[in-house]
Amino acid sequence: MMLCRQLLSGLSIMNDMIFVLAERRDRLMTNEIYDLYKRNLPEIVRSEEKVKDIIGDKKNYILTPREDGVLAGVSVVNENTIYLLCVDKPFRNRGIGSDLLTQSEKYIISDGYEKIALGVGKEYIMPGVPMNDGAHAFFQKRGYVNPWGDTGCFDMGLTLEDFQYNEHSAGDVIDGITYRWAAPDDRDSIISCVSDAEEKFVQLYQNKQLYQTDTNRPILIAEKDDEVLGVIMLYVSHAENLGSVGATATAHKHRNKGIATNMVKLGTKYLKDIGLKRACLGYTYTQIVHMYGRAGYKVSMEYFMGEKEIAQICE
Repeated sequence: MMLCRQLLSGLSIMNDMIFVLAERRDRLMTNEIYDLYKRNLPEIVRSEEKVKDIIGDKKNYILTPREDGVLAGVSVVNENTIYLLCVDKPFRNRGIGSDLLTQSEKYIISDGYEKIALGVGKEYIMPGVPMNDGAHAFFQKRGYVNPWGDTGCFDMGLTLEDFQYNEHSAGDVIDGITYRWAAPDDRDSIISCVSDAEEKFVQLYQNKQLYQTDTNRPILIAEKDDEVLGVIMLYVSHAENLGSVGATATAHKHRNKGIATNMVKLGTKYLKDIGLKRACLGYTYTQIVHMYGRAGYKVSMEYFMGEKEIAQICE
């Protein structure tokens, strides 16, 4: 019996060791993929923490071709979305990208999906395929189209040193509307506003952690007579001297009153006041670029929002 207990104890320790080694291997792989991503796409502004969190999702299907042990490229697939498909520069023009795409498509087909998306799914490292170096042509040649039509998708950025806005701060009343930080009790009112304004943002604003005082994703709201008229979400990374504003939503009946612009300016001022150096926003589109432009944001990247019907591949 004693020997049995010792064996079981030894087995438990061994299992713990295997688990720790697996975790370490996963971290090393995540770091390796992140480094490849940053080397080849340095102009994409996304927090390191968020990108690694997305890459490290246990539900991902990841392809990592190597040459002499060196990572040559990567494809990160989640559900029907290819989050990232990238070949390191020294290994390009060898067919690695085509092989990665073919294998990624086969995996998505095997899971029964009807469409493949590039970039955006339940999460995104980047909303589509960057258009600055012609990478989108690689996908267009393989049957991917942009369902957005004439509407463009963009990242925007701003050096906070250049941001000049001192008229108001969070907590002030502007034209009878109070702009303040959200508290836990505001959650239901915020969800109601977001449901009316932009249904796709509801899931973001349902996260209870965002309403705590120590969150790195504070929510600024516009409120009048106990009604939430608009909301904007911020992100703060002191480690990277980076902040962002986004997921801006204004209830339909309160639009065209400058509420969204005020929220963008107040949120950006907050990022500057706490000492951050850069601000960015991602996954915005043609119709609202001007709103962020009023606060000084400029387009830093345009994306090809590629999609492909599975039927095209199976024909």
